[in-house]
Amino acid sequence: MSYAGAVISFIVPPAEDPMAAEAVYDRWISMLDAISQEDPVLSQWRYADDDRGVLLDVHERARVVQLAISDVRQFNHNYKGVGLISFTSYGNFSMEEKKYHYTENSFSWGGGGSGVFSLRNTRLKQTAWPDYWQAFANCLRKLSEVMPPRWANVAPFAYFDLAAFPHREWVGWMALVPDVDLSNEMPFVALAEYLPDIGTLIVTTKEPFDPENEEHIKLARATEVFLADRGLLPERGI
Repeated sequence: MSYAGAVISFIVPPAEDPMAAEAVYDRWISMLDAISQEDPVLSQWRYADDDRGVLLDVHERARVVQLAISDVRQFNHNYKGVGLISFTSYGNFSMEEKKYHYTENSFSWGGGGSGVFSLRNTRLKQTAWPDYWQAFANCLRKLSEVMPPRWANVAPFAYFDLAAFPHREWVGWMALVPDVDLSNEMPFVALAEYLPDIGTLIVTTKEPFDPENEEHIKLARATEVFLADRGLLPERGI
């Protein structure tokens, strides 16, 4: 097995109106808290305070929001605390642990376009290999309870260039397809579970997804073609 880690990409609808930085922060923390019980690597997030050279607990709301606003103003001098803003956090590990369990997260939202909650993990810490799929599937379930996505997927970086369509979103290991029930239409995947009022959670294989495994690639591409044929695989950058 050549496990290459996993990246969750969870795309949320645009905000109805430009949002205050504090409101975006609150939604971000709700999403982090929702997945915090799935594995220890997802429970101890830190925010970089470069001014002080320290890492803050992400729940230090006032300081984290202040730092994020300062970051936006480096590129948008007219930013007044309302509109698109990004928050980035890192797993709280020793240097030795980071070699194996490196984890980072970001959330960008609050302006006129879709928001993106992204999470990258090299390896979980207290989850057995056979249960990896369940941990990441649970992350999609929990995140969608906070905010139903426009699209979501889980795949290693190494899969991105292997996807069936270079101009469309990919599935890879998992996807959450909004607003449809495909639970009885996809016998070739490991799981197609309808989440009421949200959409269909798809898991292509219950093995840890291996971008060098031809069977895994075949299943992922077949799923992407299935969705594209039904108009359910959106263009990249939705």
